[in-house]
Amino acid sequence: MYVRLFICVLVGTTSVAYAQHHHGMEHHHAEGEGEAEADRSAFGADVALVAASFETMTYVGNYQGVIPALRWAYARFGVGANVSMYRLEKNGAAVWGAGDAMVHGQVTLVGGEHAQAGIVAGVSAPLGNETSGLSMGHVMLMPAAFGSWTSGRITLAGTAGYGRSLGNMSGHDHGLWPLVEPMNMSEVSWSAGGDYAIVPNVRAGLRASGGIPVLEPGRNRVVGAARVAWRTGPVENAAELQAGLAGDPFTVRGVVSTALSF
Repeated sequence: MYVRLFICVLVGTTSVAYAQHHHGMEHHHAEGEGEAEADRSAFGADVALVAASFETMTYVGNYQGVIPALRWAYARFGVGANVSMYRLEKNGAAVWGAGDAMVHGQVTLVGGEHAQAGIVAGVSAPLGNETSGLSMGHVMLMPAAFGSWTSGRITLAGTAGYGRSLGNMSGHDHGLWPLVEPMNMSEVSWSAGGDYAIVPNVRAGLRASGGIPVLEPGRNRVVGAARVAWRTGPVENAAELQAGLAGDPFTVRGVVSTALSF
């Protein structure tokens, strides 16, 4: 689902983190270091449904979106891509259209039974209409580092990254944008959170994430969220409720997703 490195931690007992925004990156890992399973290729297809309301100094409204994604992993390496489509209503006017597209690659540098860490890099392309609030309007580069630690039923995880527009930013300060997935044109991103395995196939957790503008004008943003996920065979379903705590990324947002691994 993801978006740029407004990174949200959605952790599992055998996987590190998900960047919940459709421009974010998903980190998938095998079931243990050195096992034969880690040497097999793995494919996945995901879809997320998003609904949110927002209120900024300029706009009031809501949006709904669908975000399909594909991913492939082999041993310590993985790649993925996603696109998005939205219905956006702002100040009473409704528009439909594509958001930005995202591709990413990742490498797990440290992998074990209790701890994992690695790096991930992504790039987004502006498919949507910038002036309508559906697109950033710039190619974005987003490198990051991720890590997690598991003890018993508890998993803790965090990410730190940097996102920057490749467009000409001279005299172009649009602040947090676009309305559907706001971020600054140059920012440090972060996330931290954890979850608890209630039973082997069901887990729940909390997380916080945000962005800090650097080098260019912008606004700090912070989001808090609660999530529950349940797995049945190769399918994992999840539901998350997010609240914008600072910077007007949105007022409240709900995300439901289904991920199929094969």
